[in-house]
Formats: sequence, structure tokens, C-alpha cells
Amino acid sequence: MDGVDRIQSLLGVELDEQDQARVAIYIEQAQEAITTYIGKYLADDEPFPSQLNYIVDALVLGKYNQFHNEGMTSIAEEGLTINFGQGIKDYLPDLQAWADQHGADEPGDIVGW
Repeated sequence: MDGVDRIQSLLGVELDEQDQARVAIYIEQAQEAITTYIGKYLADDEPFPSQLNYIVDALVLGKYNQFHNEGMTSIAEEGLTINFGQGIKDYLPDLQAWADQHGADEPGDIVGW
């Protein structure tokens, strides 16, 4: 199942062409953001690790739900509050665990200072 199909399944809707294109861009952006953290653990020709697709999916769903509300961290209306989270920052421990399993030089290499 490709990324757009996974997102459609998670949303429980059939996206139109425009939304599918937007989701495809969000998937690419999420993978690039994750690769910024883990890139040194991947060979040049190695594909994006499928074990991290759950992070891609979560980032894409968050971005999709935030569409038209970019830059906001939360929305409150008539007693309903929606928090958008912190994006990839919410998954840094998961990326660190992946890196630790795939040859990180030292624990804390991904999120260390």
C-alpha cells in the first residue's frame, strides 16, 4: 500500500485528485524531515525505512488536519479545542531508538546537543 492509500485508509475517506497531490507532498516533506535526522545511518541508495512509516503517517495526518490553519498550534471554538502537537519533535525519541538500533555512534546522537 503506498503512502497516499495509507492516509486515505487512516482518514476513512477517498481523497480527490487535489487532496491526493497535497498528501503526496506532505509525505515527501515528512520523509525529508525524518531523513534530516537519520540520513547518516542510511546508505546513499537505501530507500526510506518502512519501519518509520508510522511517523510519516502521523506527521501527514497532522499536517492534513492543520490545512488552512498553518502556523497555529491549537484552535478553540465553542468548547472544542484542537492541539496540533509539535510535529516531528513529538517523535524524536522514536527516531533516536531507530538510530540506536542502526548504528548510532553514541546514545543521544539524534537529539543530543
